[in-house]
Amino acid sequence: MKKERKMDKMTLLLIPLAVAINMVCYNVIYPITTVILGDSIGTILVGGICGPIPGLIVGLLSNLVNVVKNPVMIVMAPLNMAFGLASGLLAKKGIYKKLWKTLLTTPIYGFIGGWCSGTIIFFAMGGDFWGNMASVLMGIPMYQAGVPKYLAMAISSLCFDCIDKIVCLLVVFLVIKALPDRFLIKLPYGKYVTDIKIEENELDI
Repeated sequence: MKKERKMDKMTLLLIPLAVAINMVCYNVIYPITTVILGDSIGTILVGGICGPIPGLIVGLLSNLVNVVKNPVMIVMAPLNMAFGLASGLLAKKGIYKKLWKTLLTTPIYGFIGGWCSGTIIFFAMGGDFWGNMASVLMGIPMYQAGVPKYLAMAISSLCFDCIDKIVCLLVVFLVIKALPDRFLIKLPYGKYVTDIKIEENELDI
């Protein structure tokens, strides 16, 4: 029981840290690239090493903080929450043990962050394009070429969000690999992201 309380406390400490990571990445990376958001790095990371519920909480808190700067982020909260949930569920499949497995999940996150968010924005805009890079560089040209407007928007959002998620997943993988195994194994989902086996009496808890 003592061990579980300390593990829970560690997770609680990681949640605000992950929210801060999301904020910093979004405010630094996105203004520079206008394509890579980076605001789900902390969400995916905590989901992968602590479980789906902590990841979901990070996603919710991150969007609530972003609402101060961008009110539209409130409607996107379920999507960031879904990133944390998906990360925890996928972590149990061992996807964070190998880079190729991690990157193979890009379409899953891309669908959540691209197709789903694009759909929300599409209908919020009254069935029209949003003036982002995905719409300007891909969506509108596809529509002009004869692709139905909704599909053009959804496909372009999906493709562009996959670019963001490739970067996010790569960063998450590298962070996990950089963390000591003796630290990871103490976390709720640490056993799913490392192959190292450490006996309970060897843990410094």
